[in-house]
Amino acid sequence: MSVLPLTIQPNPILHTPSADLPLADLAHYADLGRDMVETMLASAGIGLAAVQIGKNLNLFVIHKDIAETVDHLVLANPEIIFRSKALHVMEEGCLSCPKLFGDVRRPEKIRVKAYSLDGKKHTYKAKGMLAKVFQHEIDHLRGTLIIDQFES
Repeated sequence: MSVLPLTIQPNPILHTPSADLPLADLAHYADLGRDMVETMLASAGIGLAAVQIGKNLNLFVIHKDIAETVDHLVLANPEIIFRSKALHVMEEGCLSCPKLFGDVRRPEKIRVKAYSLDGKKHTYKAKGMLAKVFQHEIDHLRGTLIIDQFES
């Protein structure tokens, strides 16, 4: 496993939408997923999208403490399939925008469909911090950074 270098704003790749991974090939990304987890942990992060290590792939990881799971989540091709009308404003930071923090308004509750690297489809109901991290990482995959969303 390796710790990979982070891609830092203003690198244009951070504003480039990422490509879906072929479902038949998801297992081929297992080493990358492990490296992303190591990179997230070494950077004291709670989530990391592949674009943050310079790869425009629809792949991201979320820390197991945030996900309240035994293992860190490593997920591909996410899609938000439900957003609550109720919104919540919370301060956010980002490994790709060091030392920048600001308030971001997001739905309080979401439901996300994504695939684990063994090819299984999962649906996650998320609220609170987990909902924020899912949305933050999915935004990365769509080419959006927190600095694009700060409340004025």
